[in-house]
Amino acid sequence: MDTKKIELFFNTLNDSAKLIQADLDSTYIEALIETGENLIDGGNVHVEEGKPNPGTVDKLKNIYAAFDLSTLSMKERKQAIQFILIQASKEDNLQPNHQPTPDAIGVLLSHLIALFKESRSSIHLADFSVGTGNLLYTIYTTLYAENNQVKLTGIDNDDLLLSLASTLSALLEIPIELMLQDAIQSLLVDPVDILVSDLPVGYYPRELKQTDYETAFKEGYSYSHFLLIEQGLNYLKEGGYSFFLLPTRTFESEEVKELLSFVQKVGHVQAVIHLPTEWFKNEQSKKSLFVVQKKGEDSKQAKEVLIANAPAINDKEAFNTFIVDVKNWKEEQGFN
Repeated sequence: MDTKKIELFFNTLNDSAKLIQADLDSTYIEALIETGENLIDGGNVHVEEGKPNPGTVDKLKNIYAAFDLSTLSMKERKQAIQFILIQASKEDNLQPNHQPTPDAIGVLLSHLIALFKESRSSIHLADFSVGTGNLLYTIYTTLYAENNQVKLTGIDNDDLLLSLASTLSALLEIPIELMLQDAIQSLLVDPVDILVSDLPVGYYPRELKQTDYETAFKEGYSYSHFLLIEQGLNYLKEGGYSFFLLPTRTFESEEVKELLSFVQKVGHVQAVIHLPTEWFKNEQSKKSLFVVQKKGEDSKQAKEVLIANAPAINDKEAFNTFIVDVKNWKEEQGFN
């Protein structure tokens, strides 16, 4: 990858977004969406009711004129977008549930998807809490960039994050179907081969009955992350795999017993993989991957659930050893 091109793309997005933010008195993300749309439109500056003002328009045109998006590969664009999303999180002080999933997690997940799920040309990959789309886009650029038969679906109830996801997909030239919807409600979604989700953690704002969701609590509000796991498995194909990112402390709670009770009715818990501690601010914010395969004719429960600690990807020797260990585990379980 050409680091100079990546840096130029980042600076183009960042400098222009800050100009728009100041002129429109908007959030950084709103300005980032605006400048992204300008770039998609060939550098034409969208003006509405005299905003941005003529002086800002001239500055923006100069910034856009010095940059040619077509010269960057998809992976170079994705690298710059990773940096701009980090910048957006800082500028707007995004709450944890709204922060983009780091690329390192997406790359690790890509390796695990390749290990767990047999490679097929036609794949439906979905995320029911898609946010900015960064997790799906990282997996796509890592695994499926050369495969034009991969269908992506993203669902979220946050219109601002979904607008950003739409803009980023256009900048990356990654086709995706995005839906503004509460994923806990009934969905018009085709059956999914692979489901990934960095789950928002907290309480769902409406009380639900256990006749609607088995993971709903008997009284009061239920955990949204439990409900999203149940909903995801509802739309997963038989034998399909789901990869859920959850706080590691979830697996130490009393409530997890109710979640596991439901999951084991419809699927197989195949792995719990703890992510590197250094990827998180503190032990309390650490996350783990919960790997569940939906039951089907050709699926089976692993004789021994894989419990593992993933090393950081930049520790190449440790990471390669980890991948070999997962392969060995898979063979020992009799998986193809």
